[in-house]
Amino acid sequence: MLKKTLDLKETLIDKGKNSDINIDSFISLLQETCIKQNQETFTNSQNIEKLYLHAVLISAFFQLTEYSLQNWNRYFEHFKEISKILDIKTKQTEGKILELLVLHTINRVFNFTLKSSKIKAYIANNDSNPTCLLDDTFDINSLSKDDNKRLINNLTVKMKIRGEPAKEVWGDNDLIVCIENQNLIQQFCIISCKVSLRERVYQSVFWSLHSRLEGTGKHIFVTLDKGNNGKSEIGSRLIGEKARKTRNVLESTMDRVYVFRSEKEVNRSQVIKGFKFLEWDLENWAKDFIGTTKP
Repeated sequence: MLKKTLDLKETLIDKGKNSDINIDSFISLLQETCIKQNQETFTNSQNIEKLYLHAVLISAFFQLTEYSLQNWNRYFEHFKEISKILDIKTKQTEGKILELLVLHTINRVFNFTLKSSKIKAYIANNDSNPTCLLDDTFDINSLSKDDNKRLINNLTVKMKIRGEPAKEVWGDNDLIVCIENQNLIQQFCIISCKVSLRERVYQSVFWSLHSRLEGTGKHIFVTLDKGNNGKSEIGSRLIGEKARKTRNVLESTMDRVYVFRSEKEVNRSQVIKGFKFLEWDLENWAKDFIGTTKP
């Protein structure tokens, strides 16, 4: 399934790279490609693989155009049509597809230059009580049993509740970015992905503070910032004007916030960056983690 999905993306990018692509031409290209290659249907794939397929197609669309909220919305306006071309049925789960887009981008799109180490992203097999971490093969054996046990233990927070025994809780760990160096794999960055902010931003803030206390790694926030009635919930920080409370909270608690809105809608800062800046940050944090300045 993974190879078939990646091959489809490669074909789309190769055919569309010298063209002026918009969502209509992208869909036409997808339909033409599936017909010409007599693509086997993805019907019998697992649901997570179908969602990953959409994430990979969005990645192809972004690479042919730009990473933006507008392009994300254009894709989802045609979600049913694209699903029909692919002969798959799945719910329009934007939050999970965003997570899988980031997973795919880190593992398959970013071009890290570290030669002695490998940066890789994982997701948990369960959102509340995981037993293993999965890469984009979605194989339960992506990591060894010992590595799974150690990493999950590192990322589980022990909560002391008054009048109750301490409990181990899995936090807002949508994605876990690890580095493999000298045959040892270790987490160094936790990513929270949110389509929009609303009250959910405070869940991520809560867990980011625990990450700092526990020393589990950088904690970053990736958001489309779809907004409230179309307006950004983060907003800009302008001289002589008060910034939004949400922006203040994010900039004071997160190591980074990556957004898909334009700089006109959300101006950048030391903390708030465009999504593509994630590649540079992960590489430099990985170098800091293993204590080297060499590639």
